[in-house]
Amino acid sequence: MLKTIDILLGITVVMLIASMAVTVLTQFVTGLLNTRGKHLLRGLGDLLQQIDPALERQIADQIARAVLTHPMISSVQQRPGNTIHREELTKLLMDIAAGNAPHAISDNVKPVLQQLLANNGISDPSGTLDNVRAYALQLELTSPELAGNVRHNIALIKEANSKLVAKINSWFDQTIDRVSDRFTATTRVITVLCSIVVVLAIQLDTLDVINRLSLDDGLRNALVAKAFALDKSLLATQSLNVSKVDGAKAITPTEQTAIATANSQGDIKMKITGLQDLGIINVPTSTEEWLKHWQQSNPAGMILTVFLLSLGAPFWYGALKNLLKLRGNSADKDDEQRYGRQTNRHTADQLPASSSSGKPT
Repeated sequence: MLKTIDILLGITVVMLIASMAVTVLTQFVTGLLNTRGKHLLRGLGDLLQQIDPALERQIADQIARAVLTHPMISSVQQRPGNTIHREELTKLLMDIAAGNAPHAISDNVKPVLQQLLANNGISDPSGTLDNVRAYALQLELTSPELAGNVRHNIALIKEANSKLVAKINSWFDQTIDRVSDRFTATTRVITVLCSIVVVLAIQLDTLDVINRLSLDDGLRNALVAKAFALDKSLLATQSLNVSKVDGAKAITPTEQTAIATANSQGDIKMKITGLQDLGIINVPTSTEEWLKHWQQSNPAGMILTVFLLSLGAPFWYGALKNLLKLRGNSADKDDEQRYGRQTNRHTADQLPASSSSGKPT
């Protein structure tokens, strides 16, 4: 039983380290392609067409781009931002229609936006926006305990009470949910592609690793030791980063794992090197060496590896923690049985305190 758990632990350690490399590569690709910003741009275009079904798609996209490339939303010029709040969208639409945006929209788009606002109860975008800001400032003076987004939301409802605000408030959350779904699907595809790249780069064959762990006690014990060390280091990183987050914000276990994984990037190269030193993976230094190992590899094992890596680092981190707990319980039972065989005592009351449940065998 303990040997089986140790084999599973060894596989989990290898997959966790490799999946962390996949996570880094995936984050790089999604950031380079700005997939979140592009999906948000599409989502805002959908929302604008929902507000005014007669709005042409090209015009809707130009308005959405003007919103997402605003300096308050995007940190890189002409690159769509990937986050926007409901109140920000409403105020920016009025700001752009009033001609106050740093990057003016084209002459044929501005009148369309002004007409869209007028049709939905905002005939004077500039004056309405001034009233909203003034009321938000008044709320900050009279009710300082209110959060900033709450003050601005109240100010919009009070001073810009219109069909525009009603429609945005009604459909914004659903739009963002669709954006998140599309972004998740795209990221899943990128993760699979990055998994293929990593598997090919490090020549990782899961079936071969399982066979080696079944036969090599030294390798199995070395990976179990790495499992304890990896769990300890990720827990320390997770605790450090969660402590930096605003205490009022709820952090889910998945988010905590993502934080820990993202902040372990500096260690990934060292961990990969550790697996290479154990002979589990091979990082070719030349095309000839890569081709040689590729000809000797098992395609089925590498395909299985791609599937396992695509499950993601959070999955393997959770599996690692569960297996470590299971191993501790199994090691205690193993010690109890061995003690009983050696002393002919079979009761738990006669078993001395175990000192090996947390150590690799």
